[in-house]
Parts: sequence; structure tokens; C-alpha cells
Amino acid sequence: MPHDVFFETGTHHILCKIPGLDPPEFPYPRDFEDCWDNDHVRLPCSSASSSSSNKWLEIVQGLTAPIKNSRQLSETISRWIGGDDYDWNTKGLEAFLNQKADKPVSSSTPHARERGYNSPLAVLGDAKVNPEEQDMNIDGEIPTEDVLGYSNRSERDNADAGDTMIAEEDFFNKEERDRFFTIILPKIQALALRLPELVKKPIPLLKQQEDSAVTLSQEQIACLLAHAFFNTFPCRNMPPRRHSNADTKRRRAFEPSEPQKRKGGDDSMKKRKDGEGRTLNDAPKDPHGTLSKTKGQPSGNSLRNADRQMSLFAYFGKKDPVLASSSASAVACFRGEIPKARTTTTTDADKIRDTKKDRSKDEQPRYPSINFWTLFRADGRYATCTPTNAAKLRCILHYFDRVTTRMPQGVVTYHRQVLQSPITLEQNERVSSGQFCYVHIRVENDSPLEDDAPQGALQLDFANKVIGGGILGHGAVQEEIRFAICPELILSRLFIQSLEDNEAVLIKGAERYSNYNGYASTFTWHSDFVDDTPRDGLGRRKTEICAIDALPFGSKDQRLRQFSECHILRELNKAIAGFRRSPIIASEWGLCRAEGPPDGIPPIATGNWGCGAFGGHVQLKFLIQLLAASVCGGYSKDDENDNMPLGRGIIYYTYGLEELGKEIETFMGHLLSSRTVYEPSWILDCILQYPIRSTRSAIADLPQKSLLDYVGTALGFPPFPSRNHSDMTEMLSF
Repeated sequence: MPHDVFFETGTHHILCKIPGLDPPEFPYPRDFEDCWDNDHVRLPCSSASSSSSNKWLEIVQGLTAPIKNSRQLSETISRWIGGDDYDWNTKGLEAFLNQKADKPVSSSTPHARERGYNSPLAVLGDAKVNPEEQDMNIDGEIPTEDVLGYSNRSERDNADAGDTMIAEEDFFNKEERDRFFTIILPKIQALALRLPELVKKPIPLLKQQEDSAVTLSQEQIACLLAHAFFNTFPCRNMPPRRHSNADTKRRRAFEPSEPQKRKGGDDSMKKRKDGEGRTLNDAPKDPHGTLSKTKGQPSGNSLRNADRQMSLFAYFGKKDPVLASSSASAVACFRGEIPKARTTTTTDADKIRDTKKDRSKDEQPRYPSINFWTLFRADGRYATCTPTNAAKLRCILHYFDRVTTRMPQGVVTYHRQVLQSPITLEQNERVSSGQFCYVHIRVENDSPLEDDAPQGALQLDFANKVIGGGILGHGAVQEEIRFAICPELILSRLFIQSLEDNEAVLIKGAERYSNYNGYASTFTWHSDFVDDTPRDGLGRRKTEICAIDALPFGSKDQRLRQFSECHILRELNKAIAGFRRSPIIASEWGLCRAEGPPDGIPPIATGNWGCGAFGGHVQLKFLIQLLAASVCGGYSKDDENDNMPLGRGIIYYTYGLEELGKEIETFMGHLLSSRTVYEPSWILDCILQYPIRSTRSAIADLPQKSLLDYVGTALGFPPFPSRNHSDMTEMLSF
């Protein structure tokens, strides 16, 4: 099955002045270049649209005037966010600023200063994180569990009630509020007014299925985040919607490019013949069984989860038992074929055409929320500022205090990396000539990833498909906490569309500003953090973050489906898209090509990706990441080097799951010491044979033996030593 390319690095847009680079090579404009279209970020200072011709003048007037209290701040913001038509309010921000500050200080209540809040150089907090994810309900995303990670509403309400006093410790006291309005806020206002001076080149949108990158200076990022704080970004204040306005002409995941179509198609998209499957020794073919539609079988909604599941079934050649009854026309649609047009009356067609014509000029494709009003507001569910939002506001305001006192002089790169063709782990897919071997694994049970990861390591963000997740909502788990302590990550929401199944976001250079304690409802800001990570030739901190989103599995039946081949291959392709070494990120100067053999490939710092609230099986997710890390360098000619292995080592953070760590170490000890080099496809076949199946080949349950023990036994390893049953049950439970 020949492949022309799996990765094709796109354009790197450098939008700031870089010391040491010749101006003729990277010209930088003297004046602000205005742009108002669907390919670039629409800035508040733009005058290209008639609807916003006077907006910048209004913003300048509003931010030039002194703002002395929360009421004036709310009135200033409300001038350009649309009033109360969609229940916009800043009651959460007002509570954060006033609720504690207006109360008399009680001798029985510990002062915030005792917890290190007012000390910029306070001692590093002991931060321990458990890797759970969540879907956000901002932007119309449907959460798989409660946004705070609780399994039911009553549990959340009880926790919120018990955390009221803790929440007030995160609120500003009177001294902090006075300092905010007299010192910090005027500096944020002045920074926001410098937008035409600092951001002179249009910022391109990093669209779906387009590999490209953007580099901005930290000063530009601070200016743009100041505008997010004041809610000034146009076309980004619409209320939550469930339907996307994305460009319908873009390619879907793994759809052949135009050159491939002209050549007559893409061989990588051809399905296997019916009944043909992988084999391991004498294992039966097609471990899922041959599924066919029978009479009387209920017909499910063929469009449900279409952007994820259906596209995978079409391209990976397997059908899910639950969705096997989907219509052929729906499957054809997700293969990229053009369905027959439905009958439409002339009147309806004219209405649709006229509506699209009116909207096409002013409406952008759908992007995540970036204006902070969703963090500032309070609604019926949360009557005031929540504990987690108070902690996030502290992190963000501490960031502004830091950068307006001493502006950092580095840059940050945001790269949307796209896997062009699906990978199924067949040996002849690899384009690199390097010798295959499995990467080494180092297990860490207690240390948090963001504190303990070595310099240069690729640090995993257990991401939502909408990057940042609930950072501007009520979420406070792994991704949201990372974005809160590194606010420069939040800017990715300005220009990065939601991720598709073959895409990842790689960010290099983001600086950390805060320490924290707790997790989810107990998350609190702790103290200042001074990031001394060295910079590369482009001026980026040598901190690389990889954002990849796992599939969510809610009920037990849904969680069993993660052992089907289509879901495993989806997660594998997602991990490879993130683990592959981007030339833009890896290059010392942000080049789109390899600079020569590196001194060594930094490891991947990861953990229980997609587990917790998303229902992932911890050992399955470990094996998927092991396979992805071991082969990720074999699918790009840019990475080909005879002296380097194909993959990247892993530092695996179990977050306290010691039994999981022991099983990983036992399994890897046998795998790396064996004289036999087991092809990744063999391990995939073992995983597919692990579940207990019904007479109709549907996945019914999982065996008592752990997955790692089962795969090891299938490969000829000695049986694992017996473990504590209660610990194993906790580790393997859904």
C-alpha cells in the first residue's frame, strides 16, 4: 500500500520582529495592515467592516477613561459586548472583586497573605494533578459528565457548598482590589490601546485540515489577551450555538488532496476486502466478526457523531455493531462522495441563497470563545463566582501583573499539525528506513507532569477538541489548569478551530507564571512562579506542549467500544499526529525543514490520556501511546536519520496509580529484553482479541486478567505476578 506522504509541514507565519534575522528575509511592516476576511483574525482596531467603523474609536474612548471600581469596569465592557440580550453580565467578576473585599475582616478567617497569595516570590506550591478531562459546554459542546467532573448534580452541589469558605480565600481582599484598580488595570488598558502598534500583520486562522503555524511575541500575546479581558474581539461574542458555520469546502479528515484526486485517488483510502483481517500466528481472521444488516434491526441516527465515528468507519474499514445499520448514503457522504441533492422548492432555495449571501461577508467560520465574558458571567446554575473561576481569575490577573511590570521578550509558536493519510500499523506503510524498536519507558508515580517533565520534553495536554476546554467556563482539570498557569496558551483559542481526528496542536515557548494547589473543585492559585527555562534561537522557551483530544466514552457499553479497531486506530492516529516531531517546533529557528541530526530526541511526558471523566481504559491508552511513540518517526521523510530511532522515549506519569506503574515496568522489561522484535501490528491484534465477545461478535465484557498481562502472555512473556485485587479493580475499573 504505497503512500506519497503522511506529513507535509505547512507555512510558518512569523508575525513579529526576531532579533538576529535579516529584515529582507522576514520583512516586517511599518504600519498596521488591515484585513477583514474569513482567513484572518478580525481585530478590534480594524476599519474594513462598515459595522465596526466606529468601534475602535469607542474602545479607545472607553479604555482611555479611568476605571475606578467594578461597576465602571462592567459598564465599560458592556459598551461593546451587546448588552443584556443574551444574558451577558459580569456578576462573577464583580463577586470576585467585591464579595470578600466588602466584608469586615474576621479574626477567625485566615487572611489570604497567610497562604502566600500576596508574595510574588512565594515558595513553590506542591501541586498534584489527576488527569481527567471534560467536554466544555461553552461553544455548544456536549459534556460527557458534569463540567466539574462530578458524577451527578447533588454531589457537585454538596461540594460547592462545602467549598464556599475556600472560594472566598481566592477572592480579592480590599488591599488587592485597590491595587488592581489603581495599578494593574490601568496598565492593562494601556497595553490594549497599543494593538495597532504591536500587531501590524494580519493573524492567519489555523483552519481544519491545513497544516500551518503562527509565531507571535509575548508582548503581542499580552496585548491580545488584554483585549480578550475587555471583550473587544468582534464576531466572537455570539451566544453558544450547536451548529458550526465552518467552511464547507475544506477537506475532511484523511480526504485525498487535490493532486491525489487528479492522480486518480489515494490508495491509502481503499478498504480491505470483506472478511480480510489481521492475523497473529493461528488467530482467526476478523476478530470483530463479519457484521451485516438484518431485517428488523433498528436504524440508528446515521448523522450522530458523524465528524468522529462515521468517518472512522468509512476510512478504517470496520463497522461498529451499534452503528452497523447506518445508511449507505451517510457512509458515502463521509467518504467525500457527493450525495444527491434533496428536492427544494424555488422559494426555499432563494431564501437560503439570499441568507448565505447576506452572511458571507460578516460571519467567520466557527472558532472557540476568546472574550472573557464567559469567565466573568454568573448564571442560574452558578449565582456567584465559583471556587474554580476565582482561582482562574487570580492566575490571569497575576499574569497581567507580571507582564505589565516587566514584559517578557520571547516568542511563542502555535502549530496545527495534520496527519494526511490514515495509519493502520502495516509494516510497508513506514517511509523511514530506520530500524524499528520499542521506545524506553520511565514510570513516575507521584510527580505532576508540568513540574517534573525534563527540559525539552514534549508535555502532553489532555485536551478537549475545542482547545482550552473549559478554561473560560467552569472547568478546572488538567487542560484548564495548564492554561490557567500558562495564560499564553489561552490565545490559541483566537485562531485555532476545533481539532479533527487526524490533527494535533503543538505549542512551543509558552511561559509559566503561577503555582497552584488542588484539582477540579479544589483548584486554587498558590504563588508566583519564575520560569527560567532557556530559550532557543527564535526566542522561544524550550517548553513544548502537545494538545491531543481523546474520544469520550460515557456509559459502560460505550466504554467497551473503545476496544473496537476503529476507535483504537483513531486514538493511535491522533497520538501519532501529536507525537511526531514537528520541524517548526523542533527547529532552533522555527524552520519548516529539518536542520540536520539532532543531539537527541527529547522524550514525551504523558500519562493517563483520555481516562478519568472520558472513560478511557488506562492500560489500553498506555499501549496506544507506546505504539504511537515507537513508530511516530517512521512516517515522515523529514525525520529519517540512520543514526536515530524511529520513535521518542516516554516518561509516563501514573498520578498515584502505583499498580499500573508496576505492570508497565514488568511488561516493558519483557518487551525490551526479548530477542524477538514484535511488530506493532502484532500488539494491536492482541488488543483486539482481548475483549469477551457475544455469539454475534459484539464486545460484551472484559476478562479478569489485565490487558498488559494478556498481551504479554500472547507474546510469550512469563505471567505477571499476582497483584492486590482491590488495587487492580480500582486501576482497571471504568
